[in-house]
Amino acid sequence: MNQGITELTKEWVAKRLPKRSKDANKGTFGKILVVAGSERYPGAAYLSCAAAYRVGAGLVTLATEEETKIIISRKLSEVTFLSRDEVLKKIDEYDVLLIGPGLGQSDQIVKLVEQILSRNLSPTVVDGDGLNILFKMEKWWERIDGAVVLTPHPGEMSRLTGLSIEEIQKNRLNTAQSFAKKWNQVVVLKGANTVIAPSQGGVVVSPFANPALATAGTGDVLAGAIAGLLAQSLKPFDAAGVGVYVHGMAGDKLREKIGNTGALASDLLSLLPQIIKDLR
Repeated sequence: MNQGITELTKEWVAKRLPKRSKDANKGTFGKILVVAGSERYPGAAYLSCAAAYRVGAGLVTLATEEETKIIISRKLSEVTFLSRDEVLKKIDEYDVLLIGPGLGQSDQIVKLVEQILSRNLSPTVVDGDGLNILFKMEKWWERIDGAVVLTPHPGEMSRLTGLSIEEIQKNRLNTAQSFAKKWNQVVVLKGANTVIAPSQGGVVVSPFANPALATAGTGDVLAGAIAGLLAQSLKPFDAAGVGVYVHGMAGDKLREKIGNTGALASDLLSLLPQIIKDLR
């Protein structure tokens, strides 16, 4: 099962970075619809939208509740907004979807996410509460029509698989590989040495194990980064690998500055484009 393991390297990432032509416009680099945020977790929406922009996405639109719109508009003037009531009507206008960061799990949200995922999807990243909603959908992997990148931490992976966190952590490679194959999607099993597994076998392992990233919101940044790379026409597995590496490198640079303690997820945002520049 563990055959075909590759370590994520600078060379692997550099040859997959999206190109940036001089005559490009914002449409060239993709339109992302982010379904995220709630009154309790507005920051998750902000972090994921900002990260998508910071890795080069052309346009990011956030579908969220009214209170969250006010908060986000004050922090990120570049984001545009869509009413959640309009999502199903407008969804086909976007190149990539990101579903879940800080979204909540009310009955209304669960119904909306189920409706979104049951459509013929654009490439999609499912994170946070999006993963928790999948858990509530019977045989969800048979109901999704489209390419999806799943970004669970061990607790979310436990809910999705029925395995204990201890079992998952003891067998991270096997777990990610076997369920990527079962679900026919890309699985990004987060944590120290994040595992990226495509559905067709093989696995890529991140070299980064950084306690500075063990803080709220860093997963939202990663989800946004992967979505932003998908929007620039990277394939799901490549976008996941590049996103994990750039995110990990940003974390290492942050740790060099401040040490293992006290980092904020938002500290990563301005570092993402610097890392990409250094990789080119």
